[in-house]
Amino acid sequence: MEPLQYFSLAQMFFANCEREDFGGWYHRKGEKWVHFTRQDLRLKTLQLALAFRDIGIRPKQSVGIVANSSPEWMMVDVAAQLNHAITVPLFPNISTENFNFQCDDSDIQILVVNDLEELDPGIQECLGRFKAVISIDPKSKLAPNGIYLDKLLKDGIEQAKLPESSKWLEDQLLNIRPDDIFSIIYTSGSTGRPKGAELTHRNVLCQVRILRKDYIRLYKKTDICLVVLPVAHVFERMAVYFYIVSGTTVYFADNPKNAAALIKEVRPTFMTVVPRILERVYESMTAAGASYSGFKRFIVNQAIRLAKNADPDKKPGLKKKLFDKLVYSKMRDAIGGRLRIIVSGGGALNKSICKFLLNVGITICEGYGLTECAPVVSANKSNWVKPGSVGIPLPFLDVKIGENSEVLVKGDSVFSGYHNRPDLNKEIFTEDGFFHTGDQGSIDSNGFLYLTGRIKELLKTSTGKYVSPAPIELELSRHPVIEQALVIANDRKFASALIFLNPVNCKRLLNEHSADFDMEKATESVRLQTAISRQINRINKKLNHWEQIRKWTLLTDELTVESGLLTPTLKIRRKATEEKYALQIEDMYK
Repeated sequence: MEPLQYFSLAQMFFANCEREDFGGWYHRKGEKWVHFTRQDLRLKTLQLALAFRDIGIRPKQSVGIVANSSPEWMMVDVAAQLNHAITVPLFPNISTENFNFQCDDSDIQILVVNDLEELDPGIQECLGRFKAVISIDPKSKLAPNGIYLDKLLKDGIEQAKLPESSKWLEDQLLNIRPDDIFSIIYTSGSTGRPKGAELTHRNVLCQVRILRKDYIRLYKKTDICLVVLPVAHVFERMAVYFYIVSGTTVYFADNPKNAAALIKEVRPTFMTVVPRILERVYESMTAAGASYSGFKRFIVNQAIRLAKNADPDKKPGLKKKLFDKLVYSKMRDAIGGRLRIIVSGGGALNKSICKFLLNVGITICEGYGLTECAPVVSANKSNWVKPGSVGIPLPFLDVKIGENSEVLVKGDSVFSGYHNRPDLNKEIFTEDGFFHTGDQGSIDSNGFLYLTGRIKELLKTSTGKYVSPAPIELELSRHPVIEQALVIANDRKFASALIFLNPVNCKRLLNEHSADFDMEKATESVRLQTAISRQINRINKKLNHWEQIRKWTLLTDELTVESGLLTPTLKIRRKATEEKYALQIEDMYK
């Protein structure tokens, strides 16, 4: 087993609080940043742990957290660990059906929320099922069984005065074992019923240690990290623990929707994102030329063209150096000006976008992971990036390519199974202990992993041929006017696609400037239809005849997490989208 620096995540958290050079955490609340010093984080988490004990939280009991990312979220997480309880993250926009299922499956007794008003009305109606509902926001309404987090902290101060409290806290921390389950995280997958992955302290601890040592080095005195993704997602939660082991100052956004403004305000040096965020950055940068005219427009467009096509590994020539001074530096300033490294995960990043941003001077480290692997399997190193790959597998993991090109993983950060699913747990591991990721890929001579598709998403046509939709959808979305695409082929005689349009780029393509621009009318534009047709023809030339897109439907609806059509990491939900657009799909096969 991989040697561990700490025996639990809680021990790592408190060790960080002891560092005199740790600058603490900040949380955006309203128009100001609230500072949590290292002393605040330590004392309040200990007080919260004592208060949790007092309200009856017991070992192996589940504590649910349904709130946006914040220092309080992480304090609840660690306080629950001190009680040897299990935290169950729930997304703030979770459906009532999934909420009830996950609460039943993990037997959540205590629920922590930010504000009751932020919850779905259906969820608000079933809060009586819990022993207690804790509200983080002191302005929130209280449930009948509710209590404010501030009140618990005050109770914790009184509990700390008891002579046995200090010894209890010390014993609780020392008695956490690396292989104890600290969290059950439900997969948000694009299809099917959620499954609760049981993760241990070891799963995360071995990972953050090796990432810091071999992949990405953060510096306590100079690096500023910004949290914009939900820590309910294993990717961002692991990232926060990575910041803890690195001892860096962390800023928590109040809302992911404010990310663009907060990046300019905080000017972070490091952050983790999902591909959709980088796609928006790319769209903004590549549209820069449109706001200029004459010679300035010519220079900006030339710089954009070079960034799209140049090999980022090659030593920059005179032209690139000139463009860096005139254009790229201003692009970097637009996103804070200090971003040293961006880690992209949670989905496939378009290779051309990665290449462009590297040429602009922003290091993009794309990685690959799954909830079941806590989550990182592989990552590009900050000093060795290969656009299109998801990097080199972590050295303590055994990663190989099995049947049907499936990526198989074994090692200390891989979970032991799903909660309450002994039937499924028999199927997800090979006889020699490798986890079936369900993803297809290949490994090159330098050890870099490339993903090529997903086995579970192989679509079988009515003629018995298989279509892997993910690579086709990724290629379709490379065109600026295509926001997302969904390939249809299951039990059909040919492949088709639902194409969701990007209104900003459609407007740009059609050179429209009017405020009353109509997207529905835009779909009838010959220019737009021709642009999409050419993109599809280019893609079809690379595909087998049964994989080629024969028909497509243009859609102007906005895809959102709230609509249920996107996962929290902004990936399209196949089943839900097919159900919503069933009539449009049938029209393509008439």
